[in-house]
Amino acid sequence: MKPIPIYRAAHLLPYVQWLRTAGAPVERGLRQAKLPTLIDDRPDAYLPLAPSIAFLEKMGRSQGIDELGLRAAQQLNMADLSDPLVASVLQSPTLRVALEHFAKLAYLEDSSLRLWISSEKSIAKLCWVSAFPFNPQGLRYDDWSNVLTLLSIARAFLGATWQPNEMAFRSNVPLARFAFEQYQNTHFLIGQRTAWISLPRSFLSLSPRASGDAPGVPRTSSPEHSLHGDAPLLDFPGSLRRVLTPYLPGARPSIKFAAELAGTSVRTLQRRLQQFGMSFSDVLDQARFEVASTLLRERDTKVIDIAYEVGYEDPAHFTRAFRRLANITPRQYRCQNRLE
Repeated sequence: MKPIPIYRAAHLLPYVQWLRTAGAPVERGLRQAKLPTLIDDRPDAYLPLAPSIAFLEKMGRSQGIDELGLRAAQQLNMADLSDPLVASVLQSPTLRVALEHFAKLAYLEDSSLRLWISSEKSIAKLCWVSAFPFNPQGLRYDDWSNVLTLLSIARAFLGATWQPNEMAFRSNVPLARFAFEQYQNTHFLIGQRTAWISLPRSFLSLSPRASGDAPGVPRTSSPEHSLHGDAPLLDFPGSLRRVLTPYLPGARPSIKFAAELAGTSVRTLQRRLQQFGMSFSDVLDQARFEVASTLLRERDTKVIDIAYEVGYEDPAHFTRAFRRLANITPRQYRCQNRLE
């Protein structure tokens, strides 16, 4: 059974920030798309892909912005990627190794993304496809996001101004003038089965440059970073739990709301969860536990306030639900797991 396609909020933030600067009604658009409005401080939260693409399409169309994907995604740099990815890339001896690490860990950024390197004589292509069934405009947004992400990695090895010889897009929507102005020496292809950017094959053996040569790419001094990271759970209940988490500071998400995020009916949602021996309440309790346990470890917030923050109206219900999952009370958990 396929999970809900999800991705890190860090990839939506450049759009949100760019649109705010342009004076667009961003918060209203997010609410209409059923996306959380408080994502600025939560780049590692996972968001559902389908309503996010619908949000971008509507904002670009209503504001009359051509190539919104390129304009906004240009603000994305490698520092916006998850910590395990940044660590693995910057500790790679060559660009090829960095890209291979990225291909293995791309699910940390987007659960539906698949990347690989294709070599043809003297040219290498950094290719990608997505399991999500985008429409042509949605494909364009997805491709620009992936282009700018791969560019941020390549520029850590090739310099901050490097541009690819060729860019290929899956969407058949014609590129606007702005794209040609930004990449004057790049040849564009549209309507391709896979998307890619190309570069001389010899570049794959280059070593990383000093961090100052690639804006927004600080070198980490923590080689112990895990290369596996805090990955999204790639089954249906796990992906549902991930997309519910950003909505917990507020009212309890309803099963109808969850079904809308998953792009399905309430009945289908219940049937899919039953196949895993779970109910919607089970998934919601796990999401609440995940957030609450993090808050108990990292903050001095009172337990009663944490209960309210994850959507419990009665703190006693929070304590019982937490104990059912952890076998100890929230206060006992805090004492055992407090981060110094």
